Amino acid sequence: MKTLGLLETDVLYADLQTDFRSYGHLFTEFFQRYGVALNYRFYQIQQGELPQPGDCDAYLITGSKAGVYDDLPWIPPLQAWIREAFARQEKIIGICFGHQLLAHTLGGFAARSPKGWGIGVRSETIQQLPAWLDDTAAQLTLIYSHRDQVERLPPAAVRIAGSEFCENAAFVIGEQVLALQGHPEFTPAYTRRLLPRRETCVGSELLQQGLNSLEQPTDAGRVCNWMATFIGARLGASE
Repeated sequence: MKTLGLLETDVLYADLQTDFRSYGHLFTEFFQRYGVALNYRFYQIQQGELPQPGDCDAYLITGSKAGVYDDLPWIPPLQAWIREAFARQEKIIGICFGHQLLAHTLGGFAARSPKGWGIGVRSETIQQLPAWLDDTAAQLTLIYSHRDQVERLPPAAVRIAGSEFCENAAFVIGEQVLALQGHPEFTPAYTRRLLPRRETCVGSELLQQGLNSLEQPTDAGRVCNWMATFIGARLGASE
């Protein structure tokens, strides 16, 4: 069975921890929901925990309330680890903050977007899927919660999906990096608890639109399949 290293780059708000535990556990439940059998190792990045070479078969960098541009002591060591792991040809998945940090570290650029917040269920147009991914989908629909964006992709990256609002919503670098701005691990129940605390930032109208959108289906299961393929695990099977 493959082992996935979960690089937790933040902790959940205190009132969410009882029901949802942590950023990493959102992903363990996500993979279990769609029948992917994996072993997990957790790394608390803000506390200085980083994987050693060969610890896991693949790694996933979670979302965070931080921005890639923030002057925080744990971000430069994480960027150094990304460069070293990439040079070792290890597999890395990035979600939201992780997506932005991978781009920012490997030669692209991420920043606060003047377009404002993207929240709720949003659809992006799929532009080019990698050869290793057997899928014919035309759109990618996920739950989003962000106001930072990848403004420039790394030189070796290929855009998977994007839109006028979020041009670089997903990208790959060969068979080593898979990065998505959206949150396949977010459930409507979790998102309904998360978004209202951001009303001051996003405004009541946009907040309500985002909450209303959570009734729509998403491609979380499809993305789980993408990730399982990327990691080398299989849906509905243990190895």
